[in-house]
Amino acid sequence: MKPARTAASTEEKNLPDGCRCFECDAPTDTEWREHAFPYGVGASAVELKATLPVRICRSCGFEFLDHEAETLQHDAICAHLEVLTPKEVRGIRTMHGLSRAEFAKVTGLGEATLNRWENAILIQNVANDRYLRLLASPDNIRRLALAGASVASARSFSQAGRFHVELSDELRRQQARFSIRRVA
Repeated sequence: MKPARTAASTEEKNLPDGCRCFECDAPTDTEWREHAFPYGVGASAVELKATLPVRICRSCGFEFLDHEAETLQHDAICAHLEVLTPKEVRGIRTMHGLSRAEFAKVTGLGEATLNRWENAILIQNVANDRYLRLLASPDNIRRLALAGASVASARSFSQAGRFHVELSDELRRQQARFSIRRVA
């Protein structure tokens, strides 16, 4: 059983969240250490390294890694895979001032998928990572938003039984030159 928490000193009140011992509930100190950890399975497994905050109990000496260390390990894996970190994925979305739902609607990505990427539950594959990098450009987001508006209006026309597409003059010229011929 953990001892009851007593009134904390001013110094203890300023500790970051999670900086109390899981064993005895005493305050902890932080020591930054180079930490090696495995990533992958079988022949493709590699050992990655990251400098992580190790929490050390001032009372019982218990050492542990917390959420901050997990985040840094996840970032090290992203660096190894050469993909965006969760913070960078979230940054692309917030740079455009979009909620997760709005970003999902514009990009066609699933809202739950974005949540998993942004909260380090999953790491995006290379194809989605490249797509995300393209989405960093305001021009690309604008194009997708316009394309989405065009698709939405086309759907409303087709639902009303009137599907109409405006063709550009260039497209009309290309259509006029198109023909199918038998080759001998």
